[in-house]
Amino acid sequence: MSALLDARAQRTVLVGMVAYIALGAFESLAVSTAMPTVAAELDGLRLYTYAFAATAGAGVLGMLVGGRWTDRAGPAAPLWAGIGMFLGGLLVAGLAPSMGVLLSGRVLQGTGAGLESVALYVLVARVFPEESRARVFAWFAAAWVVPGVVGPLVAGLVTQHLGWRWVFLAVPALALPALLALRPALVAARGADDGPRTAAGAAGADDAGDAPPARVRDVAVPVLRGDRGLGTVVQVRALMSAAFVGAEVLVPLALVRERGLSPALAGAVLTLHVLGWSAGSWLRGRGVAALSHAAYLRLGGVSLTLGIAGIALVTLPGLPLPVAATPWVLAGLGMGLSYPTLNLLALELAPGGGQGTAMSAMQVADAAAATLALSGTGALLWTLHDRIGLAAYAVCLAGAAVLALTAAVRAGRTAPAVTKSLARTSSLREAGDESAAAPASL
Repeated sequence: MSALLDARAQRTVLVGMVAYIALGAFESLAVSTAMPTVAAELDGLRLYTYAFAATAGAGVLGMLVGGRWTDRAGPAAPLWAGIGMFLGGLLVAGLAPSMGVLLSGRVLQGTGAGLESVALYVLVARVFPEESRARVFAWFAAAWVVPGVVGPLVAGLVTQHLGWRWVFLAVPALALPALLALRPALVAARGADDGPRTAAGAAGADDAGDAPPARVRDVAVPVLRGDRGLGTVVQVRALMSAAFVGAEVLVPLALVRERGLSPALAGAVLTLHVLGWSAGSWLRGRGVAALSHAAYLRLGGVSLTLGIAGIALVTLPGLPLPVAATPWVLAGLGMGLSYPTLNLLALELAPGGGQGTAMSAMQVADAAAATLALSGTGALLWTLHDRIGLAAYAVCLAGAAVLALTAAVRAGRTAPAVTKSLARTSSLREAGDESAAAPASL
């Protein structure tokens, strides 16, 4: 609980989380850049999208376990377990002699990532006061900036000159400084978990005492029914994830395999969405334009739609690369506006004692949607590619754009139907809008 942590301890928590997120960002973008070369060298080109789907699918298991684990025992233990599995999976993938072994490493990596992702978001609710969380989520996005700018380019150069295996094997070594920074943060968080906990597990709740962990069906049923509020929040998250990931994996493959670009240049194109994502999160964290949650989501969904539709221009060989690649900034901008908003809504609308369950539901939906999108994209791409060639990429990207547009249309239903919850959500938005101070002031 944030009441047990002073400002210095909160800054330590923030440094540890941001450092580790930055490392994860580097890994994600680096692997995306290197994977076309990996699949070609291991004779697994038709398994290309499944190298991403395996990680996302395994992440569902990690998130399901992580949600209940964090609600019952706090975020420290699942976070350490997730880190261990994530780094172990990288080692297996980096040493893989075949595409099958690489896929097994990606499964281990995804399971660990699922555990740690839920724990990190719950850590925000346990350590930071409600009025600071929008800034914390903005810092999470900012952690992608430097890896996003240099990561794909560095990964491309490493792949070309040292070999793709070092894209995987270098990350565990680089993790050591981040883990040293994260350890005192988790010690502080464990101390907070040991103290008395309010029903929501965060500062600012009433003094009613402990509430039992939320049952999974308290979150799952509204999601499956598509109820206003949390149910639609989770659905919108799933639609946006499927749209973005389904498009993102096609970009480097089209550039390297179809247009003959080097991995380094293809990686440079991927940096464009990171710049847009960071800008969108920065705008959202400061409440620019003072829009409602639904309005931010609607704007983000439209921007994502335009970005995905625009990146289809890379399938036109005669079009200059800067012109074809520029729309990818809009895709990142849409995600940057939307993801912090969805995180805030999920924490606010979670049932009593169930912030971990709510965040788990969000990320399970995210990973499951990504898995389905990647699997479907892989099957559709190669079926169509044998018949219509390069146009197969455009067809797949058009499908992703439709998913993004659907998310924008459904954004209005993320506002809860209960008047009391509406007032609380409005209060949270206003607190985020007024949080223009630098995160270092925490």
